[in-house]
Amino acid sequence: MHRIAPIVAILAALLNTSAAHAHASLIRSDPADWAVIARAPPWLTLTFNEPVSPIALRLVRPNGNVVELEGAAQGAVVSAALPADLARGTHLLSWRVISADGHPVGGAMTFSIGEPNSAPASSGAKTDLAVRGAIWLSRLMLYIGLFVGIGGAFYTRWVASAPPSRPVRMTLIGALECGLLAALLSVGLQGLDVLELPLSGLGRPAAWGLALATTYGWTLGIAIVALALALAALSTTKSMGRWLAAVALAGIGLALAASGHASTAGPEFLTRPTVFLHGVAVAFWVGALLPLAAALRSGSDHRELMQFSRIIPLPVLTLIVSGFVLAIIQLRQLDALWTTAYGLVLSCKLAVVGVLLALAVANRRLTPRIAAGEPKSSQRLVRSIWAELALVALILGLVASWRFTPPPRSLLAVAMQPVRVHIHTETAMADLRFGVPGIEGRQIAISILDGQFRPLPAREVTLVLSKPGAGIEPLRLPATKLEEAAWRVSGVRAPLSGLWHASVEILISDFEKISVEDDVNFSR
Repeated sequence: MHRIAPIVAILAALLNTSAAHAHASLIRSDPADWAVIARAPPWLTLTFNEPVSPIALRLVRPNGNVVELEGAAQGAVVSAALPADLARGTHLLSWRVISADGHPVGGAMTFSIGEPNSAPASSGAKTDLAVRGAIWLSRLMLYIGLFVGIGGAFYTRWVASAPPSRPVRMTLIGALECGLLAALLSVGLQGLDVLELPLSGLGRPAAWGLALATTYGWTLGIAIVALALALAALSTTKSMGRWLAAVALAGIGLALAASGHASTAGPEFLTRPTVFLHGVAVAFWVGALLPLAAALRSGSDHRELMQFSRIIPLPVLTLIVSGFVLAIIQLRQLDALWTTAYGLVLSCKLAVVGVLLALAVANRRLTPRIAAGEPKSSQRLVRSIWAELALVALILGLVASWRFTPPPRSLLAVAMQPVRVHIHTETAMADLRFGVPGIEGRQIAISILDGQFRPLPAREVTLVLSKPGAGIEPLRLPATKLEEAAWRVSGVRAPLSGLWHASVEILISDFEKISVEDDVNFSR
């Protein structure tokens, strides 16, 4: 029990994660987050790391009043016209979009006109915890229907040497019906998540209609068709049932490839076929376990076991290779395995898969003993298969929790964007833009203005970076003048991470010097 506790803790933490921690990521905005600008812009744009569709854009004015904005999307860029009467002070934009993988994403950013003041409170709500729990449970039920139900139907029609017994057949039908129910409920739950509604809103037609318009609607539609075909495959003649089961098995791959963060990762010409193969391979392996265990317990001849033993290496190899490719694309760097929520789930999954593969190897060694009639070998294999099924259930529960975790590739897209900070005083202000580190180091652009947003004439500008409490001496970086208000620091090779203190020293004349300062967080 103590071994399962860490996994349960991770799942509980994931269910408490804010809905803003989702799968498309905002990489820049215009105006920029925390920017201070002289006058109100006519338009506001949000740029994400993948195509999105806007759901809600709410502008909270400095006095707390909320204005609904009409957003339009072109690929990864969402734009909205701003009201012409924006007052001085800090405005907050609460946004919510649907990402390319079909999952809703929310967040907020602020900008100030004239001068900053205390930011208004966000008007955005968080997804109800009960809704998140229901989404996780429905995903788990859907996976059981897809992999156990459809995979089992395919096995009984293509590999099994005899029709399934009544208990096995009823169990497979129950798994398929469970999957159908979960798929139908998932439509409504997806709508609740998109609209940030509680479970009591499940009866609203708008929630169902909006969910069907997302890419996840395609996944659920294909899954429902595949589950229905598998049900028909168990109830018709063997020849017809074989083809229905084969189409249903392919439907698993198509459903998983239609949406989700693995499918929508680039390059899609690689990721979508890889997800397809991964899903089909998992279904073949998982679907075989229950009928095979029942056949061994019934004491039937061993031709079925031997045939399965000859076939299974190819699906397992496909599963391993496709999983490895998808992990590389999603992680991008090794330390993401233990530094991100997605990576922690993947690490747990890999550990359980390792145990599962070890059991599979042990089972393969039992096969010739069973064929030779060695006593009790069949019982040992049946017990091992039941252990495999328990591990599969744990893996599917972990995979279902990925619905609430951003893949590291999405987080990396945000981390690779320039860091910008605005420092504002009554006499002077400075805009600092820290570029992404390159071969020649990092470039830092500095714009110097007076309190009225006019270019501030300066003889020298020096950027001082310090990290109080870390024992690091301040870095004094002289800037080069580009034009009247624009300065630049080039070739900064110091590793900037975490929280630093930035001070801009502006030498006006031999007798006048102005300093503006603030903290810069390189971790956000």
